[in-house]
Amino acid sequence: MDAARTLRSGDGSFPASLARIARSPASLRVRGDLGRPVRRVAVVGTRHPDEYGRETAGRLSRGLARAGISIVSGGALGIDAAAHEGALAVGGHTVAVLGCGVDVVQPPSHRALFERILEAGGALVSEYQDGTPAARWTFPERNRIIAGLSDAVVVVRAGPRSGALITARWARAQGVPVLAVPGDVDQELSAGGIELLRAGARVAAGPEDVLGLLGVAPGSQGELPLPAAPADPAARACLDALGAGARHLDELARAAGIGTGVALAALLGLELEGLVEQRPGHYFLRRAA
Repeated sequence: MDAARTLRSGDGSFPASLARIARSPASLRVRGDLGRPVRRVAVVGTRHPDEYGRETAGRLSRGLARAGISIVSGGALGIDAAAHEGALAVGGHTVAVLGCGVDVVQPPSHRALFERILEAGGALVSEYQDGTPAARWTFPERNRIIAGLSDAVVVVRAGPRSGALITARWARAQGVPVLAVPGDVDQELSAGGIELLRAGARVAAGPEDVLGLLGVAPGSQGELPLPAAPADPAARACLDALGAGARHLDELARAAGIGTGVALAALLGLELEGLVEQRPGHYFLRRAA
């Protein structure tokens, strides 16, 4: 990983938005690059999402990243990971705010993800000194930094006691707009979002809702290039089988001459790369340029 450096409040490189929050950290340890001063949006939610949550977090992050928005999240399992992955899939910038030292990999399974964030020009950020292990109290504390770095906070899926609601509360206290993704009212993972919407949060049904709130037109900060055509033969076959409209998974598998399971794995990979969009009922279509 890149060597860490320290940013101190008042030294010119410390994020101005973070310097203005209550209990602003005196310094930050940073690996990688926070990027030039661009708009940043936090995409956060539960560590245990359903497929809808993962897909929605990825779709939101891809759309925002294509418009030049930097995606901020907490580097954790679940929605955080989907948000970072979504930005990376389209060559976007993303920042992971950690509840441990920037040289500590938590969770351990995210070593490769953190390396990819740095390789793509993003950053790992923490107010804690190197070597500091994660603890139950460090995650709620780091949430104020996630909110403080961001121009808006989007909560994707969150139960009634989710840490994402702490991030939303910090955002409100700091005057940062809060948005929430609507969900099935009978599901516990929708409870946090419903609570936020009742309290006045804006609806985030797609990236256009967030961009509109920020006054940013899609692509206005520099449209990022689409990823190259996939090298995997199954993925290429699926992409070739897609026409102008949506096609069902079974139909695509037959057209590509591969099994349904192989086709599904290939299509989900294409979706992560930003080349394909999924519709309800296992229908897929090419993503519009």
